Amino acid sequence: MNIYDSPEFTSLVEISRLANTLQSVMDMGMNDITSRQWLPLMILGRCEEAPNLNQLAEKCGITRQSAKQLVDKLTEKGLVTVEKSGSDRRNVSIFITEKGSSWGKSNLDRNVKFVSELFGGIPAEDIRTFADVQKQLLKKLTDMKEQFRTEGSE
Repeated sequence: MNIYDSPEFTSLVEISRLANTLQSVMDMGMNDITSRQWLPLMILGRCEEAPNLNQLAEKCGITRQSAKQLVDKLTEKGLVTVEKSGSDRRNVSIFITEKGSSWGKSNLDRNVKFVSELFGGIPAEDIRTFADVQKQLLKKLTDMKEQFRTEGSE
């Protein structure tokens, strides 16, 4: 058997395809922000305390530089605001604005419809299993990322 035909490699390919297709379809359904801008906006809307840029990047699973670019775009659109925290001017907190909160509320029906269509017809148990597997994979990826960082600093 070719190693690339294994369930693990097939799953990795399908996860990549799923992520790309999801981003593409979400972009088609939104006209004011991109799917990449949607994620930090949704995360900020769920945060009890305003995260700094590093924390937001971590929650989004992206680099600090990518998070900065997304935050800059969201700031231009008036959906988030950046406030200096402490004496280090590089350490900033990201807050969702009233306009950002309003965007979430005004797009709630569209978001709920999208999620309902996406997961419609899939048994709830399968969705729970899928979510559990995703959590396990994210944990492993987080551990791998930390290992790469540690190895890179030695």
